[in-house]
Amino acid sequence: MKRRSFLKTSAAAVGAAAVSADMSWAVPDPESVVLETDKAENHILSACPYCGVGCGTIIQTVRGRITNVIPDKDHPTNKGLQCIKGLTSAEAIYVDRLTTPLIRKDMSDPLRGHVSATKGSFDPSAFREATWEEADELIAERIAEIVKAEGGNAVGLYGSGQLPVEGQWLENLFMKGVLGSNTIEANARMCMTSAVTGYFKSLGSDTPPTCYDDVELSDMVTFWGHNARGSHPILFWRVADHKATKNIPTLVVDPRRTGTVQGLEEIHPGNSTHFATINGDISIQNALAYAILEKHEDAVAWDFLKQHTKGWEDYIAQVKAEYNPRQVEDRTLIPAE
Repeated sequence: MKRRSFLKTSAAAVGAAAVSADMSWAVPDPESVVLETDKAENHILSACPYCGVGCGTIIQTVRGRITNVIPDKDHPTNKGLQCIKGLTSAEAIYVDRLTTPLIRKDMSDPLRGHVSATKGSFDPSAFREATWEEADELIAERIAEIVKAEGGNAVGLYGSGQLPVEGQWLENLFMKGVLGSNTIEANARMCMTSAVTGYFKSLGSDTPPTCYDDVELSDMVTFWGHNARGSHPILFWRVADHKATKNIPTLVVDPRRTGTVQGLEEIHPGNSTHFATINGDISIQNALAYAILEKHEDAVAWDFLKQHTKGWEDYIAQVKAEYNPRQVEDRTLIPAE
């Protein structure tokens, strides 16, 4: 989809996000959508709460209720674009929301070996309404009882990378400092620990030294195991626009034939490469490093490395000594025996 077509569709989607009087979501005819933004009492500058691209979002409200969520045309990241996830992000505020705590009538009791007969069921008849005070007390008493009987590690917490820094700090303080539990996990560990470790080791900082403006300055773009079209649409569209405008080559390293692969090939199949590896990124990167060091050593900026990095000499020695890529029949690169 071209940018112009998307903007037309976005206008219809924004209109479809209008809330009716009973707070159900109306889906009007796209041709008849009229955005009455002049009647909005407040326009709130915000950011999309979903993926990490950080699209600028404008929340429009009337009498304290959200009526529209629209992309910010002046934001440097999304420049007036927004995917369907961001455009419908306010839906979670009004659709299928609890207004009072519910307590399961037949609760499981792990200390006494009781398993609820309604476990896994979300039928309304399995729950009763409660006050916030009763719900808080129940949770606190159950946790204290479990910790007293089995120790802090008997209680686990799965957090979220979407929590603000303050929230991350509080949950870690409670789990580790109060309960004495190290059974705390989050998608942030699986997603970012390896990346941050690599950033520190190679760049000396936990932040990559690039920005979105670099997309439009690039001579080539690669995606490694990343289906940007599905997971970070705005980033994909910026790359796709740049490819369509400047005809840059692109490479997608992924065992799957994803939407990213197909989208870039649709723009220009001649310079869109899909490397359907089954051996993982490390094998390919080691092979590239070996080829550069052994066959194209003059391409390495040795003076720059000496001035700005450390530890690279040991890495180079390791690559040369331990890695000798060879081709096999299925065209994947594997380490030597």
